[in-house]
Amino acid sequence: MESVKPLSTIMKNLNKPVKVLLKNEIRYEGLMVECDGYMNLLLEHVVEYHGDSKTAGYPKVLIRGNNIMYLVLG
Repeated sequence: MESVKPLSTIMKNLNKPVKVLLKNEIRYEGLMVECDGYMNLLLEHVVEYHGDSKTAGYPKVLIRGNNIMYLVLG
């Protein structure tokens, strides 16, 4: 069985919707357009949530990889 690296799975999902939960419990939902080897992400058409409350919208957001708790692809 061939092993699959997490970063390659993320890279296959470029230009698709993603949900990103940060360590500070803020969630961003948007289109993932860039990802680097440190899992820094660039999202476009982003909505920011605190809990279930929509708090802001942004054209672009850069998320530093070490702030990510988890992400949901697709």
